[in-house]
Amino acid sequence: MRHHARRAAVGVFSLFVLGAASACAGGDSAEGGAGDVPSGDRASWTLPVQAYLPDEKQKQLVFDAREALLVKCMARYGFSYKPAPPLPKFGPKSMTDLRYGIHDEATVSRYGYKPPVDLAAIREQERAAVDGTVLSADEEAVMTGQGAAGSVAADLPAGGCGGEVVREITGSDAGQSMLATELGNEAYIKAQQEPEVKQAFADWASCMKEKGFPYEKPMDAVDDQRFASEKPSEAELSTAGADLACRAKSRVAEVWYAAEVTIQKSLIEQNSERLDKVKSDLALSVKNASKVLGDKG
Repeated sequence: MRHHARRAAVGVFSLFVLGAASACAGGDSAEGGAGDVPSGDRASWTLPVQAYLPDEKQKQLVFDAREALLVKCMARYGFSYKPAPPLPKFGPKSMTDLRYGIHDEATVSRYGYKPPVDLAAIREQERAAVDGTVLSADEEAVMTGQGAAGSVAADLPAGGCGGEVVREITGSDAGQSMLATELGNEAYIKAQQEPEVKQAFADWASCMKEKGFPYEKPMDAVDDQRFASEKPSEAELSTAGADLACRAKSRVAEVWYAAEVTIQKSLIEQNSERLDKVKSDLALSVKNASKVLGDKG
């Protein structure tokens, strides 16, 4: 069986993949409450849980350290590991960019609900990246510590090279906690049940219905299966245009964000000791990753 190297070497890289649409940006926590919404670009808004999540620089640092360690570990067993190439970057610019839905008129008018890229070209680039980082059965066994790996099997570290790398960067087999991400997801869902958010959704639905688009909630339009094609149809463009206007009128994002900030603050207070440990563990991982890359040079 042959697997993509990114999948086979699970552990450190997956520690910092933080949720469906959560391309995390920055570690500063938001100080807003109900009615206190930041101005400026939506992508620049921040959420309290981001204080416990790695920023883009930290994620890249840990990823680079992981790859360097995997190269060294695999070489001990006679394999030349090829680091996974960077995949095309597209989608949300930050954790808050598209968390509450579309907001950029220029993008929406041309792409509807889709990212402003050539999706077919992106998929081809991803396929090429996957094809270029495939492991043989023996390589996968050394990487994961599972399966037969010929004469090298006896002295493999627990969990193979992937397990060794996790321990070297995080200091344990457990890897980085996902608690902050889980609390953020919980708050995102709970916020939708707050009275002010429900009212904003109802106002949005009423606005959309008047324009001829009967949806109950803002994300229903985004998830409409009619818009699953790679290129936006006229129906998608017209729906997204109406959606954007109704969002602005009903202040969907602002109200939803304010409610989520309040809930996140409460959840953080309830889990303060566990989150302090998350923060210290993250700092240790970043420190260890910096040391790895410094030693490499």
